[in-house]
Amino acid sequence: MWTHTEDHPGEFLRVHFLEPLRLSAADLARGCRIPRSRVSDLLSGKRSITADTAMRLAAFFRMEPEAFMALQADWDLHQTRLDDGIVPLDPAGFVLGPLGATPIPTRQRPRPPELRAPVDETRPSEPARVEHEEVRYADGTRALVAKTA
Repeated sequence: MWTHTEDHPGEFLRVHFLEPLRLSAADLARGCRIPRSRVSDLLSGKRSITADTAMRLAAFFRMEPEAFMALQADWDLHQTRLDDGIVPLDPAGFVLGPLGATPIPTRQRPRPPELRAPVDETRPSEPARVEHEEVRYADGTRALVAKTA
């Protein structure tokens, strides 16, 4: 948010760059190779710092253009009021962030071990007796697993 005492990014530019360096608006326009009217509108608060202007100011002052874009973005956000009727989106199964919507990986439960009784073909077939055994998994899940005896 805008925390500067100046009323606009153009005024910030005038107070923190032009005045200390004793540059006029015409000097800035010549140095950045932009029309004098663009500089005047910017300094008077009638115009925003565009990407083109930020690139030119950055080249002229030997800075990064992101600094001027951030200055304008702070101002724009300060001037914008949030509509109270907005309900935040909370989609189930997704995380929302600067890179977009990312699905949350689902946790797959491990399968219980397969238990089989050895087949003894010398004995006549009789119904197998079924016993149950409690199994605990690493994630704390418990289950009863049929075990043939």
